Amino acid sequence: MFELIKKEEGNVLVLSAFALVVLLGFAALAIDVGVILTARSQLQNAVDAAALAGVSGLLTSQTLATDRAINIAGSNDCLNQPVAINAVDVTFPTSGRVQVQGRRQLNLFFARVLGINTTNITATAVAELSPLSGTPGLRPWAIPDLNWTLGQLVILKSGSLGAPATNPSFYYAVDYPPLNRGTPIPGANEYRDNIQDGCDGQVFVGDVLQVEPGNMAGPTRQGVDALLSQDPTASWSGSQVAGSAFPGFSSPRIVKIPFYDPNFPPLPGRKSVVVIGFAAFFVEGMSGNDVVGRFMKITTQGSWGAASSLIYGVKLVQ
Repeated sequence: MFELIKKEEGNVLVLSAFALVVLLGFAALAIDVGVILTARSQLQNAVDAAALAGVSGLLTSQTLATDRAINIAGSNDCLNQPVAINAVDVTFPTSGRVQVQGRRQLNLFFARVLGINTTNITATAVAELSPLSGTPGLRPWAIPDLNWTLGQLVILKSGSLGAPATNPSFYYAVDYPPLNRGTPIPGANEYRDNIQDGCDGQVFVGDVLQVEPGNMAGPTRQGVDALLSQDPTASWSGSQVAGSAFPGFSSPRIVKIPFYDPNFPPLPGRKSVVVIGFAAFFVEGMSGNDVVGRFMKITTQGSWGAASSLIYGVKLVQ
């Protein structure tokens, strides 16, 4: 009987030891897997942000895209450590896409009991740059597409007769909303407000804009003065905006304007133009009675779609 009891006690010890190992295994799953999932989520967020930042740099060069991706990745943490990526982790599957890969080795805790000390996690993100077929916040001007180059000084609103692709009563001023989307609101007050703040609602490629006749000299100057006062220290440095109080492309002096085919201007008797794309300009101010700005390429909000626009949107595709 005594020997039987000792055997049973020995069996209990064996079973208890086995149960402890099983419990520790579950602890490893509960704690270490939780750490792995948290780290993977944080690493994925970091490479997502890096890809989106990097793809906007493609408007300038792949070098800038790489630098932006590395910098943004490093500003994100994975388990309280900055996410470090190198240039080799930033690749370009196509001319309009950036792929970012991130890696991290994790130290495990309870899984050490099972002989597993570390594990490696990876995350990949691909972001795409593409022209926008529609965008909100346009200014009340429409200009002919004249194949601008970066930094070129462009007349955004003519102050005199004879501007390219115009008729005797057209000075590039237009009304919103488009004729095919509602009833355009004409007049000096609406025009001046749209210079300062941009129009309500989106405008799309193919929309038809009503021409605002006349020079509108006074409201133009009032609207431009109000626009410039929102970011008075900003200036054009030769290739980009400098001295702005706003980050990135968010300066109110960076404006979006629709453009039309110069082969189809609003001839006398035709009071509208058809939008074929959009472009962005840094408003320098007034040159005589003309409003002038520097052509630039930007990423902004809007609707995706095949278009010849010169403004772009970014999105994650993987």
